[in-house]
Amino acid sequence: MAQNQTTHSTAAELIPDLCQVGAVLWLVLFSEALVIVLILLSSGAFDFSWEFFGTLSFYVLWVVLISAACLCRVRLHVGRLTLNQLMLISFLIILTVNLLVSLVSMWGLNHFLFEDHGWDWLLRNQFITAILAALLLHYFHAQLQSRLRLRSEMQARLQALQSRIRPHFLFNSMNIIASLIHVDPDKAEQAVEDLSELFRASLKEAGVEVSLKQELELCKKYVHIESLRLGARLQVVWNITAPLEIKIPMLTLQPIIENAIYYGIQPRADGGKVEIDITYSSNKVIILVTNPLPPQAPSARNEKGNQMALENIRHRLHALYGEGVTMDALQETKNFIMKISYPCDLPSSMAKGERT
Repeated sequence: MAQNQTTHSTAAELIPDLCQVGAVLWLVLFSEALVIVLILLSSGAFDFSWEFFGTLSFYVLWVVLISAACLCRVRLHVGRLTLNQLMLISFLIILTVNLLVSLVSMWGLNHFLFEDHGWDWLLRNQFITAILAALLLHYFHAQLQSRLRLRSEMQARLQALQSRIRPHFLFNSMNIIASLIHVDPDKAEQAVEDLSELFRASLKEAGVEVSLKQELELCKKYVHIESLRLGARLQVVWNITAPLEIKIPMLTLQPIIENAIYYGIQPRADGGKVEIDITYSSNKVIILVTNPLPPQAPSARNEKGNQMALENIRHRLHALYGEGVTMDALQETKNFIMKISYPCDLPSSMAKGERT
């Protein structure tokens, strides 16, 4: 069942969204370029006929625009079609449209095309259209395979990056639970339950975007586990003004908070405060995580681990959002601040609400 759904969703991606104005404009420009090439091949540059150019453009544009409209409707109703079935149907649609437009042209242009060229002209048009349609669909298929390959590579990359985070997180969490077992079994049991919830989320497919609300719930479970170990030494302040419905890659915020606690709070005898500020402005999510500087510089080994965790997050964000991501580590007199921003559109329901 899952494989069939994947096949059908792949088929739906074969044809570009020809319902969009931009895609239609590119088709028109490509069609005009094709007309110019055909005229130059048949008559040469010195015998270029603007009258023939206008007639041929009129014919080609009708074929292209009607075919685009039909393929637009087919794309919206792919249903149970496989990739090969969709390619065959698309090919037949283009040939059928060309045949109908050719017949209308033969009948409508003072009958001169029909009388002088007749069925030979019609068959030649069908043959040329079949070649061009086959090349176009082959191009669409090659583009689809390229997108699927890139998507698979990115998914594998994200999975590898996320798997690097898990052992570090598991090691710290198990230490917390081990320290609580003999001191407070009830709290240890609660910590195990929180940890299971966190791992249920972390075992999901890498690169999955969740709502900010879900990510915060996971982070609060982690903070609860840490607070069982650190007690009053750990203070966490949440300043969230961004809409809770906006999307964020799963397990983006949790490793940053983990680093803030591990390097900023744990080494201090009196503990400290971690502040999490999340805002939304100009279609960007801005995250600030602030923690006190440790009493002494971390060892080279700890510093390397910290940098690796942050680099993992950076790579994951860049893989998903490209060059729109910024990630800066800022150091003030007493505090360390991690600042992250990435592009994010409001959910459609919220965007509609803002316009009304």
